Amino acid sequence: MIVLVTQQAIPIKKIYSPIDLLEYFDYKHVKLDVATCLKQRNIVSEVKSFKCSDMAHQIHLNENEIACALQCDLSEDGLDLDDDSLMDPDFEPDFEVSIDESLEAEFDIDALVDTLNDDDRNSNFEVEVGPALSSSDIPGTSDPPVKRRKPEKLTLRWKKKNLELNAQQLAFTGNESLSSDILDLDTPIQFFLFLFPPELIKRISEETNLYVVQKDPNSTFRVSETEMRQFIGVVYMMSLIQLPRVTNHWSSVLGTPVIQQTMPSNKFEKIRQYLHFNDNTKCLHRTHPDSDRIFKIRPVVDALNESYGKVPLEKQLRVDEQICSTKARNMLKRYNPKKPHKWGYKLYVLSGVSGFAYTIEIESGKENVVRPDEPDLGASSNVVVRLSRMIPRHQNYRLYFDNYFTSLHLLEYLAKEGILGLGTIRRNRIPDCKLSSEKEIMKKDRGYSEEYIADVNGVDVSTVVWKDNKLVTLASTFTGLNPISEVRRYDKKNSRYINIPRPNVVSEYNRHMGGVDLVDSIMGIYKIKLRSKRWQMRLFYHFLDLTMANAWLFYKRVCKYKNIPNKTIMASADFRLEIAETLCKMGVITGLTIRRSIEGQILAKKHKGPAQHVPPQAVRQDQVGHWPQWAEKKIRCKFPKCAGFTHTVCDKCGVALCYTKNKNCFRNFHLL
Repeated sequence: MIVLVTQQAIPIKKIYSPIDLLEYFDYKHVKLDVATCLKQRNIVSEVKSFKCSDMAHQIHLNENEIACALQCDLSEDGLDLDDDSLMDPDFEPDFEVSIDESLEAEFDIDALVDTLNDDDRNSNFEVEVGPALSSSDIPGTSDPPVKRRKPEKLTLRWKKKNLELNAQQLAFTGNESLSSDILDLDTPIQFFLFLFPPELIKRISEETNLYVVQKDPNSTFRVSETEMRQFIGVVYMMSLIQLPRVTNHWSSVLGTPVIQQTMPSNKFEKIRQYLHFNDNTKCLHRTHPDSDRIFKIRPVVDALNESYGKVPLEKQLRVDEQICSTKARNMLKRYNPKKPHKWGYKLYVLSGVSGFAYTIEIESGKENVVRPDEPDLGASSNVVVRLSRMIPRHQNYRLYFDNYFTSLHLLEYLAKEGILGLGTIRRNRIPDCKLSSEKEIMKKDRGYSEEYIADVNGVDVSTVVWKDNKLVTLASTFTGLNPISEVRRYDKKNSRYINIPRPNVVSEYNRHMGGVDLVDSIMGIYKIKLRSKRWQMRLFYHFLDLTMANAWLFYKRVCKYKNIPNKTIMASADFRLEIAETLCKMGVITGLTIRRSIEGQILAKKHKGPAQHVPPQAVRQDQVGHWPQWAEKKIRCKFPKCAGFTHTVCDKCGVALCYTKNKNCFRNFHLL
């Protein structure tokens, strides 16, 4: 911490980070009294201590050190974010800052101002910063200041009773029904393109071509919208067929025919090399107040959030963290030793109980910004406030979150917005907590619980603690201890199963908190494992996985809404395979893009081929490149209810179809 006094007799200001100095750096003369030097943040190289009559232990900073201190993007690890203030809202420094109380009592601000006004302007007490700056020269000062409504400190009276709401207070008045446009979706590719719209594919191809021109004006390489769609299909196909190297997919031994027929390896690598999502010339410098740390991937995030948001919300929603695993060197990378993937980019996701992700937010480390009409609840709780903007108000949607986000002020805000909230909570976030201490509860029997209720600015909030193997504390605005149910647990001491009581708030939390974990597990089964040094590429592959998982969950929801039997619903792998194949073949003329060797052709003739594969509906009906070919041996027709044999085979689909004077299965197959 530093204490700053200016020539203009500004009262002493406690400053904890270089960011706080920005509002004072327009003064020409600055004096610093250091209690804990900026050296602890690796900003000041040397401390020069001496005494004066007014203040003790002062330092002199030269012009370079002041300029260095005023840079907002310095941190301990060299990244342009401050991990201490942005990573954990509950962070407390591992050093104590203490100022002598007698010094504080004897400090005379008037005497200090007189000293500053002396003619001794070149003494060791002054630091020459440079010419004074006007407000227009300071980044961001021209914008009107936004007053944040920070919640006041709570003083609560907790009462030991149960939270009980009537049916009218809990009644859900929202709309979960699916529109006719959604019910018209039938094939997997339609569900995918609903969430990953063709407009986004077109934008990516345009930005990629723009980057090619910027990088090499003489280059003739261009990528079309169809080729970009094929590229995405090849990436999905590679996630299903894992090979040691990317080039193995074009190998004559290990190669994948669908990938080989879609595009040559050189074309695939060229697209990977130049793939871009935004115009680099429009990217603001990181010191600019309006800079965006995820500018390079921002169009993809915005487009996906818009398309995900078109799906009607479910009654039960959840906010949770998601990790895009990587070990690449980047300022966005986070480390969490308690996660399965300890290194990666951190995302916040609003999902439904089905696992469908409705909106996503990448943690970029920027300053915690809130809207004027929203309260500032702290960095973690503000994440829930931002993600819940899309939730309709006063319709009793239920929102669940874990102890990283939960606070009493957050539950109060959601309740006043007509959203029912529930989450685990940390004890240090409960003011005047009356719950028994952990030591006392651990002496109780397994299944012990207790509940206290307090009025938080007109909102009844229930806090419940329950003892299982460990203690868990929950806070809610719509449910509490009752009704108590029983749950089966294994007793290691007696080596048998026992039934223990479980509060309703615990069962409610466990029943609806698995949304983000569910979509994570689906994404991890066939994860895209292509590597890249560019951070935006790793996030792009992550969003492709997320969109595919969302599309499958969306497809299952529509099938359930239509009462389609579960046995006829496509599995995740089949769903992914059909989308990948459709993206590779839809609207294009297929054909081998590489020449097979003579040895490869001989080996292929030795073995009998597999059963004929029926192409996806979108490929079958695209009316592009479907040419009849003559087969030497008669093959049974693949058109339904046709038992005939024919010599005619579709060049693109690879299936036998009758084409005679009396029937035209070839035409019907590609139209119906």
